[in-house]
Amino acid sequence: MENRDIACLEIIVNKIGGKIEVKPGVNWVRFRLHSKQGILNLINIINGEVRNPVKLNQLEKICNKYNIPLIRPENLTYNNAWFSGMFDSDGSVYFNLKSSQLYISVAQKEREVLDILCEKHNGSVYTQKNSFKWTVYKKSEVLELLKYFKLNLPESAKKNRILAIDNYFNLKNNKAHLAPEGSSQAKAWNEFTIKWNNWE
Repeated sequence: MENRDIACLEIIVNKIGGKIEVKPGVNWVRFRLHSKQGILNLINIINGEVRNPVKLNQLEKICNKYNIPLIRPENLTYNNAWFSGMFDSDGSVYFNLKSSQLYISVAQKEREVLDILCEKHNGSVYTQKNSFKWTVYKKSEVLELLKYFKLNLPESAKKNRILAIDNYFNLKNNKAHLAPEGSSQAKAWNEFTIKWNNWE
């Protein structure tokens, strides 16, 4: 993960062991797990929660190696925190400075997982060159998704932008993004966008 998200990996280390590798000169850190007991603990934690078909196939091979029955995931429920963890890994929240339109999206190589998100959280799936992208941008859908994230807050730095969505809509409702330069509303919008960009 990126350096800013090392706290996510620290949570994992605290639960199952392993170590975090920090390499100088690069903007990422890596979690590594070697102990058999740690691997068995990890399998028991994620068994039944893996929904990506490629990763589920990989998990099945590991389960077979350790004679552990593979548990296939049940239908995803609204309150399940699985999507929040997936968003930490593969999601993004951003807005277009020209249009001031906010987007929440997730990219995947396999479409199957994204279709599940459409069923539970609305949005649309778009085909990209070598992958697929699920996107929510309608205000009503974004606010509904925000309710979910407040129940299951992401652990990565992306939570900063998630928690700033209410402020974003408050400023837009007051047309701060259209306010004359130098006005208090324009200053508030500029301060917001600077903070937002610092959370990249």
